[in-house]
Amino acid sequence: MVKKIDDKGGDHIGWLLWSAAAAWKTAFREEMVARGHAWYAEARGAMLQHIPLSGVKQSQIVAKAGITKQAVQQLLIELEGDGVITRRPDPGDGRGKIIEFTAKGLTALEDARHAKQSVEATIRAALGPADFEVLTRLLKKLDPEQDQS
Repeated sequence: MVKKIDDKGGDHIGWLLWSAAAAWKTAFREEMVARGHAWYAEARGAMLQHIPLSGVKQSQIVAKAGITKQAVQQLLIELEGDGVITRRPDPGDGRGKIIEFTAKGLTALEDARHAKQSVEATIRAALGPADFEVLTRLLKKLDPEQDQS
């Protein structure tokens, strides 16, 4: 008898982590749409995670996003059209662009902070404070970028 691979999901930790992360992402996107940022639920909303407050070279976004240069450029053009970012010439690279947030983009980031807190509060309420703290601690242990000291 041959077992069907991942036919129902939930039979390994990867599936459970992925499913929980997908649920979090859905709840966050819904919060952002409710706060007036409908574009956040679209592919272009994912670009914001790659843009630090100080700005970034467009080429660095391409390296982090894991999609083609053309796709990144199109998503950034759409965000610029929405008034969320600006794309200005990179003084060190004649063909490059520097990506920075506009005032509208900074407002969206502040709304995102509140949306994340709201989603976290929902999860905390569902788990209870003790289990939420255990979950947080365990997830940090799994993240190699977290300070383990």
